[in-house]
Amino acid sequence: MLVLRRAPGMGWMLPLAPGELRAVFAAMQEATGLAGCTVELDLVGDEEIARLNAAHLGCTGPTNILSFPAHDGGPHDGAHASSPDRSHGGPHDGPDEDAPCHLGWLVLSLDTWRRECQLYGQEPVEHALRLLAHGLGHLAGYDHGPEMDEFTDAALEAALETALAVLTAQA
Repeated sequence: MLVLRRAPGMGWMLPLAPGELRAVFAAMQEATGLAGCTVELDLVGDEEIARLNAAHLGCTGPTNILSFPAHDGGPHDGAHASSPDRSHGGPHDGPDEDAPCHLGWLVLSLDTWRRECQLYGQEPVEHALRLLAHGLGHLAGYDHGPEMDEFTDAALEAALETALAVLTAQA
């Protein structure tokens, strides 16, 4: 299950509607054996992701996606993750208290995602889904390397198939 939140003032910039994104993410989880697990996803701008990057990883500046696995403790307290300060509020839904597992928290910078699409000629849907698949791999315990690449590719393939089906059904 994907729990979505977006920072105040951040319009919906992704090329998939929230329901479509949840369906695509569910396909990723099914393809990688993580079906039924809760993942929280915050959609933020560069300022917020740069703050988190500095506070939790000691890195300067924005990045495209950050992953905070629940088992690492990350920036969260308690069984269900929440951002270090939820004062930013914003449209969201809460974690599923009945979910069999909670994998953790992803933070995606919509500013960086959009900039990377333009700078590197990335197709927007595919690039967003690749970032989410990569982040999911970190939540599942993978570090960079061949196993992470295989995981990301499997999740991305399932996501793209589902996205194509969803978008084709709307046409």
